[in-house]
Amino acid sequence: MKRLCSIIAILFALQAYGQSSAETEILQLSNQIFTWEVENKIDSLAELFDEKFVVINGSGESKFKNEYLRTLRSGSFVHNSIDVAENKAAVSNNTATVVGKGRFTVTISGTQKILQLSYVEVFIRARPIDSWKILAMHATAQQH
Repeated sequence: MKRLCSIIAILFALQAYGQSSAETEILQLSNQIFTWEVENKIDSLAELFDEKFVVINGSGESKFKNEYLRTLRSGSFVHNSIDVAENKAAVSNNTATVVGKGRFTVTISGTQKILQLSYVEVFIRARPIDSWKILAMHATAQQH
């Protein structure tokens, strides 16, 4: 019995250090976005982006939903690969954030670049029964 209680206590301690199911769901959604960007599934992205979606790149340029989707559809900005090195989610009521770092291989106007980026994503939902939507993304170059 003493051993069983110890095992249960260890399991609860490990769970406290892990991600909650909502946080795991958000991390999976974040990874799905990156997969769709690499696979050029623009229509899938369009459905997931909130109507007020905005992306801010490392140079501070912001693009709202339709402008960002046009850029992706035009082929002037292509995600070749995205390798997430680390990420962590936090969920509070109907808002969630992901903070992460990764290696983004992109082609910008025909020139391929490898970028080490830190990023933040903000997800929202109107009610707990609604699907998550991504409201904002911001990426900056990592300092070495």
